[in-house]
Amino acid sequence: MHTINNETNTIDEFKRLKAYLEQRAKEHYENHKKAFENWRFGEIDKVWIDKDGFICIQYDSGDWWPYKENGEWW
Repeated sequence: MHTINNETNTIDEFKRLKAYLEQRAKEHYENHKKAFENWRFGEIDKVWIDKDGFICIQYDSGDWWPYKENGEWW
């Protein structure tokens, strides 16, 4: 999983944000996958926070979604 992070100033901040993003991405991925009978998008490829503060996940297929904190995607 690639974590894109341009918002930190120190290594410690980077590590904390990276761990947070990876954990939330895994949770969102598992919940999103349950909504499909046949998940066809693959595993998590990239994770980042967009300009509006939403966690975005791109999958191996190239498809990506933004996720609200509660896991809702659109």
